[in-house]
Amino acid sequence: MNDARTKMLDRIRTAIGRSGNPDPTIIASEAEKLLSQSRKTQPALKTQDFISEFIAKVTSERLSATVELIASEKEIPSAIQKYLEAQNAALQLAITPDPTLQSLDWGKIETHEALDPNQGSAVSRARWGIAETGSLVLTSSPTQPTLYAFLPLRHIVILPKRNVVGHMEDFWREFRDTNELMPRNINFVTGVSGTADIESKLVRGAHGPRQLHILLVG
Repeated sequence: MNDARTKMLDRIRTAIGRSGNPDPTIIASEAEKLLSQSRKTQPALKTQDFISEFIAKVTSERLSATVELIASEKEIPSAIQKYLEAQNAALQLAITPDPTLQSLDWGKIETHEALDPNQGSAVSRARWGIAETGSLVLTSSPTQPTLYAFLPLRHIVILPKRNVVGHMEDFWREFRDTNELMPRNINFVTGVSGTADIESKLVRGAHGPRQLHILLVG
């Protein structure tokens, strides 16, 4: 920390009656108070079935994603093949450098790691889903580069059912409880990319994939 910033923070601590480095337990306690207070202003969900709420939201006309439920990750290749064939798409897929994904038996699907500017289909993982908004939470890492979510025409997302939470605040609580370092990027993807800026006509795929397909696993 540079001297100027240190001096500034010291002045702030002095002004509010604190000295030295803040106690992590106090910070955690205050953060929990803020999160608990937020529950009073959260919009009520129709049910407490977060999976049903998430699916209803993300497949709505506004968000226009598609969802398939599968029992285990072993079913990922066959589910993706079925999806690509239904779209009359080539059985070609860019997969992230994720050891688990790369170890699957992809059968007839030709897989590669490199992303092409004209990439047809790509698959990556979402860490969480948010039922309130139908959002996917994508965190970047060496095995989950960000571009896989934005460059392809079709983005296929793998999401564990157990990681679907009710509200945005629930995601932050879950993330904090992992004690992980903040990733370089956290992206919230809510439905298919689109814009109505030109003549008020909705165009899909303006700023990202034109199709979003989610595999809910578990």
